[in-house]
Amino acid sequence: MFNRHSGIIAALAFSLVAVQPAFAASQDKYDLPEPFLSMEKTYLKETPDLQKVMDVMIATEERQVKDPTQDILHNRLCAAFVYKMAMDQKMPAADRRLALAGDILHNIAKEEKESVLTNPGQLSKARDMVARLRKAGYLKNSPNFWNDESVFTNPKIGDNHALIHNITGAVMAGDLLRQVGGYSDGEIATIEAAVVEHSTGYWYFRASIDKAAGKKGAWETVYPEPENDIAKFTHDADLISQFVPESVVPDGSKWRGLAKKRWGAKTPQEEGHIVYYVFQRLFDEAKTPSGKEMARERWNQIAPALIKLMGLKEGDDPIKILGVPSVFAS
Repeated sequence: MFNRHSGIIAALAFSLVAVQPAFAASQDKYDLPEPFLSMEKTYLKETPDLQKVMDVMIATEERQVKDPTQDILHNRLCAAFVYKMAMDQKMPAADRRLALAGDILHNIAKEEKESVLTNPGQLSKARDMVARLRKAGYLKNSPNFWNDESVFTNPKIGDNHALIHNITGAVMAGDLLRQVGGYSDGEIATIEAAVVEHSTGYWYFRASIDKAAGKKGAWETVYPEPENDIAKFTHDADLISQFVPESVVPDGSKWRGLAKKRWGAKTPQEEGHIVYYVFQRLFDEAKTPSGKEMARERWNQIAPALIKLMGLKEGDDPIKILGVPSVFAS
């Protein structure tokens, strides 16, 4: 499917600016809050060719889903986090450009219906990409990555976009960047490696892989460890983006909804208990000093509100008092 559409995607993306007023960019109709909008404007001014990557991302998301607003804002928010981390840690401009391009595209296959690894064509493309990356010196710290293709052909894993979009997304990001132009094969490989390494910190994804595969450690076949700063920033930005209080704390928020639908919470107290446990463990997964600092800052806002939701007192330790939520205890 992707090969049939790749040219159309690129052509549509490049036409977006032309059909709008000269002052408008493709992302302007999706309101990104401050301070993230100012960060985005700064990095696009510093590196104007990233606008083409932004255009392709937006055109792709608009094709994939009826209302792409949240997906587009997530990608832009993550890229802003990458920019902040890169500036905090004084990343060279050339590396910063690659980190930003990769992060804009890190979720690009999550809603691409045919980008599943039970699809033999997609599996073959992913296999070829992994071989290329290993030959180029990437993935050396993850010897078990891609060591058992039966994990990917298991429909509970290979058909689950959330679990495998790091791999299909890396393939698709590479294809899109070749369409955009201006990126060497070596630069594209760096970006592909960063995208394929961005999901490792989600401990509940790791647990889901092991459960579906029926063996401990199966997740290592799916999630390689981030090895360089570009990959670590991509990893941490996605992780930190989950720590937005508005998506965690209020009734009906994304994470309280997941506590009910994915993990079986029946009451607001159970929602708070589950979400607290999930995020307490997520916090420890950040890979960079800047990422850890931003995660800590947001966790300090979220934790007290979740403790209150559970009916506990300020300063209480919910895990000591209530234990591990039963859904995670086995």
